[in-house]
Amino acid sequence: MITLKKIRTLKERVQIRKCGSLMYEEARFSAFDDEYIEGLKAIVNESPLITQNDKAELSMLYDRYLSSRDSLYAKDIYYKILSILGEEMADWDFVDDAGRLDSSKRVVKKHTLFLDRIRSPYNIGAVFRSAESFQVDHIYLRACGDVTSPRAIRTSRGAVNTVPCTIVDDLDVLKGRAVFALETGGEMLSSFSFPPDAVCVLGSEEDGVSPEVLELCQSRVSIEQFGSKGSINVSVAAGILLYQWALS
Repeated sequence: MITLKKIRTLKERVQIRKCGSLMYEEARFSAFDDEYIEGLKAIVNESPLITQNDKAELSMLYDRYLSSRDSLYAKDIYYKILSILGEEMADWDFVDDAGRLDSSKRVVKKHTLFLDRIRSPYNIGAVFRSAESFQVDHIYLRACGDVTSPRAIRTSRGAVNTVPCTIVDDLDVLKGRAVFALETGGEMLSSFSFPPDAVCVLGSEEDGVSPEVLELCQSRVSIEQFGSKGSINVSVAAGILLYQWALS
């Protein structure tokens, strides 16, 4: 068990994350005595990263847990801290002993994504979340928004820390592999033959995949639509495609 003294030597953000993950551990195993939990509460209350309102809410949750030993209050503390840090996860996620998404649960194939000028951190986070669920092994980002921004992290629900990614400036990673684009004017998704080992390129909804990247694609795939809209959000399109690719 990490000592309270040791926690206080950590960087401020790491301190708070550790206090949260320890309460998740407490919810699962009832591992700590009242004095230790009071110490965690004190560390949280001293943090300059947490607003007074959030400190008041967390203090109330700590007090409720100490008086009842109801594991739900310990989990409430954990999820509140994740929310403050912009690292929210869902109750049904598989997590490791530190309370983070458990990457050992992932099943991956040689399915790689290349994000081409996707600016919105919300879309980036949503793509990562789908990629985490649907067997993507790696994501490359070129001229995209900040994958480490709180909005991307929050939307991904922790997946930006689980799916390996690399920021690139050139197109070298596309050379020597099968490459296809999710783009208009391609073969319909329902009949598309997915390569088992390939890179799928995603562009923004507004501009699509850039011409220089399209030149490196051997094929393109499109999603059938049945409404009046001419396109769908890139993160939604990515989720539809990745599910179909995972089943192929």
